[in-house]
Amino acid sequence: MTARRPSSGPVRWIIIATGLALAPGLLGCSPSASDSEAKASRDRQMPDFIGEHFYACPDGSRLDVDFLGDGLTLAIKTNPNAAPMRVTSPASGLTYVGPNLNVSISGGDLITLERPGARAMTCKRAPAYRDSADKAASGKAAGSAA
Repeated sequence: MTARRPSSGPVRWIIIATGLALAPGLLGCSPSASDSEAKASRDRQMPDFIGEHFYACPDGSRLDVDFLGDGLTLAIKTNPNAAPMRVTSPASGLTYVGPNLNVSISGGDLITLERPGARAMTCKRAPAYRDSADKAASGKAAGSAA
């Protein structure tokens, strides 16, 4: 006598159909990114984006500096919700110039912002993580107002 396989009735087909219906939704799942990660990701999608640095300033502010094109253009955000200010330099190592803003980078870790009628402000490069930038801005930053 041979053993009979159970019939593959409608229950089996329902399970297969349910799995196939749920598969596309499950494949698209991923952990949600924080707002700052989403904004940084959006900035990196710019066609001329080549790098990004974060700076902590002695007044508690933070700078998000995007290096664009051939490195002679910067897009600087002084506030996450603000539009970036663009400054350009004629050659590597020279001051970046924009409307009402001059920017100098020294040693890769310091950035100095000069605005008409205001004191120059030097900010120190900080890690990309928000908590680390908060610590650097709260007094551990080596940058100082000049």
